[in-house]
Amino acid sequence: MNNEVHTNRLESEIAGWNSKEDRLKKLFKSSSSLENSLLKEKLRFYESILLKYKNTNQLDERTALQIIRNERNTLIKKIYPDRFRQYFYKLMSKIVVERINAQKESREELKSNQLLTDNLERTGFKDAYNKVDRYMRLGQDKFTVPISYYLNEHDQMNHSLHFIKNEQGHYDFKGFNSSLHHQNGNNETRQYYFNVEEVKAFNSEQAYELLSGRAVLTAGTWKQLDFNQKGVDNNYQLKEFHESYGFNIEKSVSELFLKTSDQSEINSLIDSLKEGRREAVTLTKEGTECKVYIEANPQNKCLNIYNENLRKVTVESLFRVKRDVPLKLQSSLKLEDNKVKSKCRKI
Repeated sequence: MNNEVHTNRLESEIAGWNSKEDRLKKLFKSSSSLENSLLKEKLRFYESILLKYKNTNQLDERTALQIIRNERNTLIKKIYPDRFRQYFYKLMSKIVVERINAQKESREELKSNQLLTDNLERTGFKDAYNKVDRYMRLGQDKFTVPISYYLNEHDQMNHSLHFIKNEQGHYDFKGFNSSLHHQNGNNETRQYYFNVEEVKAFNSEQAYELLSGRAVLTAGTWKQLDFNQKGVDNNYQLKEFHESYGFNIEKSVSELFLKTSDQSEINSLIDSLKEGRREAVTLTKEGTECKVYIEANPQNKCLNIYNENLRKVTVESLFRVKRDVPLKLQSSLKLEDNKVKSKCRKI
């Protein structure tokens, strides 16, 4: 199928010229200069085809180009019978082609480098460009750039950015492998390869959230890694929850007893949850405040709520405990709350 696509590309160009030639012959059939003009126009067409497809790797195209090259040489002899004029044309043609090639290559290189820079910036790897540039200058067909950093005293992220040289001799960003190493009792490591299509949907920060087990909203669909299922490529399966699945994060947030009523702060919170982050908020009910962490849970159509020890709780259990405990214990709880105050960002 791929060879067919490339063959049709060249065939379409030639068919287009033949159609144009037939129209011109009918339109100017009485012209005495028609034949010579058509030969020169055809020669220019052949030169452009040879220049346009000179780097093709397709066998059928390379065969067709060799035939066109022979046809071009025949045309040159026909248009310029004198050997000196043939030599002069070929010399000038070579100079012009080399100049065009240099200009085109320069433009394409700038365009390719800008696209690569944009992709790295969009995916959160902008600072890696200098390292990527050093690898590109080595001219290898493909290479991998490693990046590693600590997010906190427990979590380490490692990325491997993959690049490959295309037919034009420029480099494409083909994907990145991310691994999250959590230095807990089990020293757990999770990793996932984001292919060329997923690179368009996720960045390095979202990779961390996904590997942490949280869901990310992208292009209207919640996506979350399934750590219990792996595909044939040894990658975790990616669970998807479309809008029609029924999770409404705005509604879920509105049902919380948030201490803030500022809509801009609430919108900022919702945007952060859509990015897959776990956020610290303050809940208040009947004069009682609770500081908790929340995150999106599209699969169960709700928000996960954690206490300051990151143990999952419910809103009801939080405020029931607050109401039922003795006053002395409530005072103790307030002291504990003050200890975690610096850890939580009030919303």
